[in-house]
Amino acid sequence: MKSGLASFIVLVIAGILPLAAAVTDQEGNSNLLNNPESVVYDSSESRYLVSNWGDGNIIAIDSTGTQTYFNTDMDQAAGLHIVGNIIYAASTEGSVTGIVGFDLASGLRICTMDIPEKELLNDITSDGSDYLYVTDCDADRIYCVRLSDMSYSTLVDTGLGYPNGIIYDEASSCLLVLNGGLAGRPILSVSLEDTSLSVIAETGLNGIDGLSVDNSGYTYFSSWETDKVYRYSPAFTNPPEIVSEGHINPADIYVNTIDDILAVPNFNGNSVDLVPLGPQTFVSGGETVQSELCIRISPNPFRHVTRLEPSILSGVSDGNLSIYSLDGRLVRTLSDPGESSYFIWNGTNDLGHSVPPGIYVTLFETPSLAVSGSVIVLE
Repeated sequence: MKSGLASFIVLVIAGILPLAAAVTDQEGNSNLLNNPESVVYDSSESRYLVSNWGDGNIIAIDSTGTQTYFNTDMDQAAGLHIVGNIIYAASTEGSVTGIVGFDLASGLRICTMDIPEKELLNDITSDGSDYLYVTDCDADRIYCVRLSDMSYSTLVDTGLGYPNGIIYDEASSCLLVLNGGLAGRPILSVSLEDTSLSVIAETGLNGIDGLSVDNSGYTYFSSWETDKVYRYSPAFTNPPEIVSEGHINPADIYVNTIDDILAVPNFNGNSVDLVPLGPQTFVSGGETVQSELCIRISPNPFRHVTRLEPSILSGVSDGNLSIYSLDGRLVRTLSDPGESSYFIWNGTNDLGHSVPPGIYVTLFETPSLAVSGSVIVLE
């Protein structure tokens, strides 16, 4: 077996690598999150943008965990969605309501389109260029917003049963919608050709919220009832598998497909959890196999020191743990811990210098097996 990061074939995880620690402001500063409802990733600035239901502010969280105000115009904010250089937010109450657009670079409000008959605007998705689609939970509706002139129409107004999370599926030209008020708590498909509804899968869970999709077509959703995030395979075979747990009323989740990270806003926890989704594989006898094996890392993210414990089947020989930057550079090699089952890393490289904040890949190797995970270093 070749050693090193280059030998890995990256697969979508089957195991779970939760990050229990929440992203917060720099130590000593106040937390700006107030009932965080929705989160998206702005790749142009390597930051997460989070909407506050509690006060309407949109908060930016950079790669070091530092929080700043992106915009403070609204009194309440729900779903967020980025199209090009504009981020759109849904708002129901306050002086600025409807669908509100902000310049992604400056945070300045550039458009506002109200929907007078709205009852509870929630999640937003788009076809990428021409239309936004917005759920109205209490009104049992989905609105269609034409971006060219910010006009709107009602796409569906019956049969949805408290529509919440929504995503656009280009391959089938339909919308996938979480429906918390229908029997079985299903994910529905809404055809954009004739607005017909069909059941994709019944989650059987109460308090279902945001929808998001990863690079491999797995669909993720959260549940306030269980404080867990689940995912369906592209075929939507039941039951859905648990991806992460221990959240606090997880709301409108988001998969950052660039870094393979699931972002989970904890509505009543006033925090955001980041859950690395990959790589998560092991290699045995020269064959790469998808596995439940992982490297358990706690705390994660961390600022000073963290513990890394490979979750390996009994009987595996001792090995070494290597830490790589996302561009593949070897940062640190940790030797065999001996009697201990875990490694300790203080965020330094092999020369003893502190590494920059960011995401790092951890790789535990023996002569016959390897398993990897992800760790986030905060400033």
